[in-house]
Amino acid sequence: MNNNQPIALVSGATRGIGRAIAQGLAQQGVKILLGARNLQTGHEIANSILTQNISVEAVHLDTTRQTTIDNPVSLIHKRYGHLDILVNNAGISLDFYPDIPLREKLSRTFETNVVGTAALTDAMIPLLEKSEHPRIVNVSSVLSSFTKRIQSDWMYADVYMPTYQASKAALNALTLSYAKQLAERNIKVNAICPGLTATDATNHYGDRSPEMAAKIAIKFALLEDSGPTGFFANESGALAW
Repeated sequence: MNNNQPIALVSGATRGIGRAIAQGLAQQGVKILLGARNLQTGHEIANSILTQNISVEAVHLDTTRQTTIDNPVSLIHKRYGHLDILVNNAGISLDFYPDIPLREKLSRTFETNVVGTAALTDAMIPLLEKSEHPRIVNVSSVLSSFTKRIQSDWMYADVYMPTYQASKAALNALTLSYAKQLAERNIKVNAICPGLTATDATNHYGDRSPEMAAKIAIKFALLEDSGPTGFFANESGALAW
């Protein structure tokens, strides 16, 4: 491995937007640790992306299980000594499952989208501190925007996904907290919205491909040192919290 090659860990990277982010970063010369809840699937995806010029390695990562967070920390520490980019992409949405009780929906969604993200971020901070250009990118959604949601003429004004929207609003709050906490350590922390994308999670609704959606995450993962922190954006620019 090239010692100057940036190293990125992408959670939830075996399909959809996460896979596209991993592949897009790899094509930019980044060494990818592809986070996979199912390691066998992770190996298959990594091998499908891997080429002579693209470096991808699957790691077992389920953000709802602390042991599968601790193990990648140990692996990165022993093998690389630092981490340059953390992309918190792992997430779920259960609003359209009427048979799941509300309490379970909230618990499972927040455990993955909020608690798991915070646990993974905290675990990776010591490794990010050893990078010259550390970046954290949180995959959020404009559906979490309080400013947009009170606008009656907003294009998504009629969307009703209370559990998912609440979890992404909490993720945005974490983004701002981490951005402030880590500013003196030069770790940039931003939230991005990839937009409505045709993936398994949306039943392939819409005409945006995962590759299109991944571009904004890749942009912030490779952000210049002069770039912002504590920012919320999509491909068109800044989003209101």
